[in-house]
Amino acid sequence: MSHRCVPFYKRAAWTLILSSLPLEMALAAADNCAAFNALPSVLEVPQGSQKAMSFPVNISRIAVGDPTVADVRTNGQNAFLLTGVASGTTSLMVWSACSKEPHQTMLFVKGKATSGLTGTSLSPSEDPTLPIQVQTDIRFVEVSRTKLQEASTSIFGMGSNFLFGSPNSFLSTAEGVITGGPVANSKYFNIGFGGGKVKAMINALEGSGFAYTLARPSLVAMSGQSATFLAGGEVPIPVPSSGSDNVSIEYKEFGIRLTLTPTVVGRDRIMLKVAPEVSELDYTNAVNIAGTLVPGLTVRRTDTSISLADGESFVISGLISSRNSSQVNKFPGLGDIPILGAFFRDSNISREEKELLMIVTPHLVQPLAANAPLPSMPGEKLRNYDPNWYRLYFLENGKFNSRSGLSQ
Repeated sequence: MSHRCVPFYKRAAWTLILSSLPLEMALAAADNCAAFNALPSVLEVPQGSQKAMSFPVNISRIAVGDPTVADVRTNGQNAFLLTGVASGTTSLMVWSACSKEPHQTMLFVKGKATSGLTGTSLSPSEDPTLPIQVQTDIRFVEVSRTKLQEASTSIFGMGSNFLFGSPNSFLSTAEGVITGGPVANSKYFNIGFGGGKVKAMINALEGSGFAYTLARPSLVAMSGQSATFLAGGEVPIPVPSSGSDNVSIEYKEFGIRLTLTPTVVGRDRIMLKVAPEVSELDYTNAVNIAGTLVPGLTVRRTDTSISLADGESFVISGLISSRNSSQVNKFPGLGDIPILGAFFRDSNISREEKELLMIVTPHLVQPLAANAPLPSMPGEKLRNYDPNWYRLYFLENGKFNSRSGLSQ
């Protein structure tokens, strides 16, 4: 995607003047920033027409996503002129001193193609019959497959004037005196042989695993408005203060997060800006901060804009990753002997494959009528569950995992 950027060449001089503003003017600038952040998330310009826009604060840069759809020209330090070039949709980003991140707006240019799409002479925001509420379903699907193979031999031999022992085959008393040879390891399948002064143990293991993770957050928002959703928690993170022994606590959110902005542009077309994220605590990558073990976070996220019809689904991101590792530990020389060298080697192979998909499905929805009967709530049938002793002992089978209610 190409962007048309229009710089403001007097930005340096404006920054210098702003730094010398008195307190009253600085407070007024803060109020202007609040008004700047409240700008609409959707702008409409007819094809072949122009629209003048002004901001309460000076802007440093402005960009339009697709210059074949719309054109933008500066008009002073805090205003610009939009021109609808061709029917379609694109994005408009405006930078100012109020925030490091640009203010992003969806720009809709209405032309002949759009009129045919909507079936009305009104623009989407002016059509009172057009649904304005969108329910967005997000599905996270993650599949993990693992494969592990390990093979080793532990040999221990001791005589009056010699000793031979493979790694992890030494048994010692509290005083460090060697008392015996290799023992069975509960991590492996073990085969032992030998006796007297020489003992051997063959360790072998082959394992595979499979894991499936699914999350299905759903969120309803009005057309052109942003909505957020978080189902998870917050982990406390100690932050040492520089130059002192004081430690403050900051909280980091984790769980299932969803941020979206739907825009209804027709009776069967929804523009959707969506940013789903799934994170979980990872204690294998924990760090020690001020004596406290702080877990890491395993995060899967995406951020994109797409166009879908009501009920259509789209894979907005996908990932297939594969990790293979192999390691061989051996006795120098003896481990290279064909066949017999297997008794002097320790080999393991590990393979891990992960597949991740994020699927989005928007729906145009209407609220339920007043006093309409609602579907049963999840777990409603068990709300007053209180069996007597006879039923609990003889009849209860423990089948509480059937799902029902609004979530279905």
